[in-house]
Amino acid sequence: MDQEKPNQILGSEKNTSADFRQREPMLFKARTGWLGGMAILLCCLIMIVAGGCFSGATQENSKTAVDESMVSDQASGETANAVPVPEATANASTPFDTSKIVYSGNISLNTEDYQNTFEKISSYAVELGGFVQDSGSNYASEQAGVQANSGYLTIRVPSAKFSEAMTQIQTWGSPISANVSSTNISQQYQDVQAQLNNLKIQEGRLLEYLKQATNVTEMLAIESELNRVRTEIDSLTTTIKNWDTEMAYSTIYVSLYEKRLSSTAVDSPFSEIFTKIGEGFVTSLNLLLYIISFLIVLIFRLIPFVAIAGLGFFIFIKIRKKSKDKKNKGGKSESEKTEDEKEDEKTENKL
Repeated sequence: MDQEKPNQILGSEKNTSADFRQREPMLFKARTGWLGGMAILLCCLIMIVAGGCFSGATQENSKTAVDESMVSDQASGETANAVPVPEATANASTPFDTSKIVYSGNISLNTEDYQNTFEKISSYAVELGGFVQDSGSNYASEQAGVQANSGYLTIRVPSAKFSEAMTQIQTWGSPISANVSSTNISQQYQDVQAQLNNLKIQEGRLLEYLKQATNVTEMLAIESELNRVRTEIDSLTTTIKNWDTEMAYSTIYVSLYEKRLSSTAVDSPFSEIFTKIGEGFVTSLNLLLYIISFLIVLIFRLIPFVAIAGLGFFIFIKIRKKSKDKKNKGGKSESEKTEDEKEDEKTENKL
């Protein structure tokens, strides 16, 4: 009986060691799977955080742009609200005064015969009852580096003939651009006219006071004020006269460029090839610099996440190394136990 008990104890120990050897690979696989899952989860978290940062930065930039636009809109709205609206324009029932509008036009023309077109426009302005206010010409010259004739004219034509003149001038060449602008000076004209009327009334009163003056001091004071009033009257009168001239004669700015278009000429695609090559090179260089700057910014943004990922990977390697060391130690102890068990079995057999 005494011999059976040690045999039973030895048998149970053998079973326990055998179960441990069978379960240990499963435990090691479970640990490895758990560590791998943790590493994958950590990488996912880093990617989510990085995406959130980038999206947050984008939203912040867009929000900043929206805020700036709202601020600018608000500022423009406040400016618009701050400008006093005259009662004449605020009331929709008030008739619009079209007699106080200043018209101006701008025409750019390509012409085959510069001198002929230049003279036509000058003569046409005089025929309409207007005049040439300003003009200038640049003639082709190898010494001056001018390749073609070009010039400009500033003509004044009666406002009633403005539309006709704009249409006729464009028929004497190939239009490059043409635009018309108008300015309504009704309110300014009325304000200046009212100020002028008040100053004239004040001038009349000062003349009456001057007649009633009894001493030199009073006369000098009245004459000084009278000179000031007359100076303002002259200034406002000149302003009104200039406005009357602007309204009576519209302004047309004409730019002329001599350009001969011949159907027999060959338009070579290589005429500007070096310019196109230079522009393409500069564009590519700017794109490359933009990409490099973007990558530099991206690298500095990812440094914290790379550091976290490196730390997680380092911890994973350490844990995995420790688990391998434990496995190796466990294997050695089991082999040693197996040899001891073999010796015990030999001893039992001898007995």
